[in-house]
Amino acid sequence: MGESVLRLVLAAVFACVSQLALAQGESAKTDAPAGRTIAGKVVLVEGDVRVYDRNQGLRRPKLDDSLYEGDSIVTGDGGEVHFDMEDGGYIGVRPNTRMRIANYKAEGGPDDQSVISLLQGSFRSITGWIGKLGGEHYRIVTRTVTLGVRGTEHEPHVIPEGSAAGEPGTYDRVYNGETVMQTPKGTVNIRANQAGFMPLRGEARPRVLDRIPAFFRPTRNEGRFQGLHSRVQQQLEQRRQQRIQQIRERRKQAGLPREPHPRALQERERRLQMQKQQEKREARQAPERRREEKAQSNRAEKQREIQERQRARREAAEGARKERAKKLEERRKKGSKVN
Repeated sequence: MGESVLRLVLAAVFACVSQLALAQGESAKTDAPAGRTIAGKVVLVEGDVRVYDRNQGLRRPKLDDSLYEGDSIVTGDGGEVHFDMEDGGYIGVRPNTRMRIANYKAEGGPDDQSVISLLQGSFRSITGWIGKLGGEHYRIVTRTVTLGVRGTEHEPHVIPEGSAAGEPGTYDRVYNGETVMQTPKGTVNIRANQAGFMPLRGEARPRVLDRIPAFFRPTRNEGRFQGLHSRVQQQLEQRRQQRIQQIRERRKQAGLPREPHPRALQERERRLQMQKQQEKREARQAPERRREEKAQSNRAEKQREIQERQRARREAAEGARKERAKKLEERRKKGSKVN
């Protein structure tokens, strides 16, 4: 009888422990580790793909795994990984790439940001609502440039020194929208079906290439991007509103202070809109400014040509005057000798 009771007690304890462990496992799958911000979720992974956290801890990503702020992604030959980003965007990391999610915040507000550091290789990106904020909110940083966007689909590519793939430096191919390639030496806008380039060495400025380099080749999963840009754009505002609601619920459950007053949010939105409008005005005025600068340059060149012709005429007149004076002097001397 005693042994039977003991077996029942042990079985009950084991069942409770098993349920607790299962519950903890499920919680680990859905909750981010303390102090870590989720940036995206793995939706495709093939071949050699490694992710390193801030402490250089290695993990091999699987479907539905989370990508966190501070994570570094490394792919080998044939390795490819795609992420559904928290702001509604999408990223497909190509083989032989090294990149890092330096900063990330996607809560649906005007202070959201995405900063990605690309050391080598490439990834194709369809930006979410952070890319629509413009300015400093969305940046891709390499050794030679900072890339900004205004809601777009593009593919930055970094060729390191010593590579046989092409001239070392940063390239960016644009599929939809427009990107801005910024350096201390200059800035260039890259539009759809164009590619820009900034070399690793030298004093050159960034420039738009006359053709798209051959190393921008599709991978075996390129079909996933077919029509994806328009689908992302259609769902973007809905996903942003869902994200805002999720953040509100989390803050409420955690007993955190309420969000900033709506008026403060509206004021930030207003300033952001004013900044966007200013950027648009500057973009519209840029061709006129370039025409005016060219006209001023042409006028200055014509003025220089006029001054040069006037100087040449003065020199010719002065030369002719001296020649006449010389001849008169010679005739005078000859006349003196005859007398």
